[in-house]
Amino acid sequence: MTFLSPSLLWFFGAVSIPIAIHLLSRLRQNKVEFSSIRFIKELETSSIRKVQIQKLIILFLRMLAIMCLAMMMAQPVTSGFMPGWLAAEQDSKLVIVLDNSASMSVQAGERTFLERSKNVAMSLVPLFKDETTISIVQTCPPKVVFKGKPIDPQIRNSVRSIRPTASHDYIWREINKLLDDETIDQPIKECVIFSDMMHLPDSSFLYGLDNIGEWKFYFIEPSPNFDNLGIVNASPVSRIKTMNQLVKLNTRVKNSGTLTKPNIPLELVFNDQRVGQVVSEFDSGKEKEFLFQAYPAEVGILQGEIILPKDDYELDNYWYLSMPIMDQIRCSIIGSNAKDISILEMMLRSIDPENKFLILESRIQPDLNRLFLDDLDVIVIHDANGITAEGIKDIDRFLKEGGGVIWFQGKHDKDQFDDQLFTTIGFPEIDGPINSGQGFFSSQIVSKNSDITNDIQVRNIDKELPEIYKYVRAKLGLHHKVHWVLNNDDPLLLEFSKGSGTIFYFSTLLDLRWNDLPVRGMMVPLLYRLLILTGTDEVNTAPVLVDEEKWISVEESKLRNKWEVISPSGRTEMIVPEYDREGINVPSTNELGIYQVYSNGEKFTSFPTRLHYNEYIEKRITQNDIETFLNKEQTRWLTMQENFVEIFSETRQGKSLWKFFLIAAIIFLLLETMIGRPEPLKMKSNEE
Repeated sequence: MTFLSPSLLWFFGAVSIPIAIHLLSRLRQNKVEFSSIRFIKELETSSIRKVQIQKLIILFLRMLAIMCLAMMMAQPVTSGFMPGWLAAEQDSKLVIVLDNSASMSVQAGERTFLERSKNVAMSLVPLFKDETTISIVQTCPPKVVFKGKPIDPQIRNSVRSIRPTASHDYIWREINKLLDDETIDQPIKECVIFSDMMHLPDSSFLYGLDNIGEWKFYFIEPSPNFDNLGIVNASPVSRIKTMNQLVKLNTRVKNSGTLTKPNIPLELVFNDQRVGQVVSEFDSGKEKEFLFQAYPAEVGILQGEIILPKDDYELDNYWYLSMPIMDQIRCSIIGSNAKDISILEMMLRSIDPENKFLILESRIQPDLNRLFLDDLDVIVIHDANGITAEGIKDIDRFLKEGGGVIWFQGKHDKDQFDDQLFTTIGFPEIDGPINSGQGFFSSQIVSKNSDITNDIQVRNIDKELPEIYKYVRAKLGLHHKVHWVLNNDDPLLLEFSKGSGTIFYFSTLLDLRWNDLPVRGMMVPLLYRLLILTGTDEVNTAPVLVDEEKWISVEESKLRNKWEVISPSGRTEMIVPEYDREGINVPSTNELGIYQVYSNGEKFTSFPTRLHYNEYIEKRITQNDIETFLNKEQTRWLTMQENFVEIFSETRQGKSLWKFFLIAAIIFLLLETMIGRPEPLKMKSNEE
């Protein structure tokens, strides 16, 4: 047993009062006249002894009553998490951490987890004495919202100022920073953490915390989550996105609640129009996968949503999409002679005979000294004799702005190409020419699910694969993705990226002396797909996690335009372009949804934000998990419930015993009154 107000135990000194009264009463003598000494001798043997015993009992009861009252005022408690006299009499530090990340917006009845945590945190403050210094901290963004004493009237407004967010917090890292504070020198240190506690800390949590053993931790978790379905992921099956191509979205949905969910509709919306729906049943803890297919509504930036019905956690009920649907591609063919250019022109014009979708230009330029690539989306380079450092700078800038390159390698003399082509741009190094002699090399597709060959418009892809007579062997790097190989495993077609741009590299030429690609029926649809993949600007529309910065590439001619970004809630922010990097940077993406980017009042692009993967509802960690890195003696694990303040107080200080001592004092006083009361029958009246 310990005491919350041990200084009041000095009232035990009051026990001396009835003792002193008793002793003084014995010293006091009353003169009583008796007619005969015979009556005194009778009293010695009976009544006097009884009176003396009665006085001793009354004295003992009075002493017990005073002792019980003194114990009551000292607030005795059973042994709790904190030693009672330490928690009450010494200076102490209390840190209250309120997790306001996305997952704390789960609805629990009429209030969210965060709202309940804020209310409970405020109800705990009166339990701490004036010797306590309190710091209240939010996690998103990390901020100390209050620092002071429990009696400070500003503490309530500070807690109310903590708002729910769609952000992810690094709660263990922030706790580490809070505790690793050299200014905290109080002997008593306590940390109360309100969080759904779904993720364990990494090894860096304890790094540098020399005083971790001095802290006492209370982990307060909300009630379990019963009703929640969440869209875990939705990814396009193919990168090819045109008006006449189905957009296929592989969608995964998980039931992370405890309820079975029957007849739940899952909807796909393109530009505010519903284009798909499925209805299914979801068992608790299970995950299902669906494939949505729909044609784009219009060219330009396609905005979409996948939607689940409302449940306890709404942030994972939506998955936002922003995809460019190509309406026009500006392409330049650069070749070493007119014959090569004519073959490529014939193939590309067969894709779009009316020149509405594909805008072509051609130039004969054997040596790539300077390349003027402004206002182009894709360049096709066939059999370049060489390239200078200036030409590489032009290609590098073109790729960084989101341009695409389709390259056919013919020359095999590495010395004709500046080294920066391999080191800066990332082209595979040339390893000499390979001839098949009297035979040929067959080829095969590396993966049947490749974007460039999956569902290609040919009857039988295997019969359309070319025969290769000559090619330039390439040395592959780790960043090269091979789509097409020869039967000796040398690459025929590979892909790699530079900045925002994409390069497709053929190790052979479109020349019947090198292969029969020009007469293969698959070549035209293949070139069409490569044009779409290299000409589509998917970088500007690519999603980012909430709170991540978003970089938008901008053509040099548009940099001086007026740039505005409108958030999903309608908040408008002016953005100043970065002229040296040729783009704009959106630093604030703290909302979940689709951000719109405008240039001189006209829509330029849009991009969606994603919920952080750690903010999806998962199985919570337990006290046993916590005790793997914190001692059992310094942690307590509690769940919010109706009488939480009482439970917390009893856990921290022990169970209060003052009522027991008050009742005991009352009983002792009643006994004293009953024993010490006069007996009317034995008292003589004045008349007698």
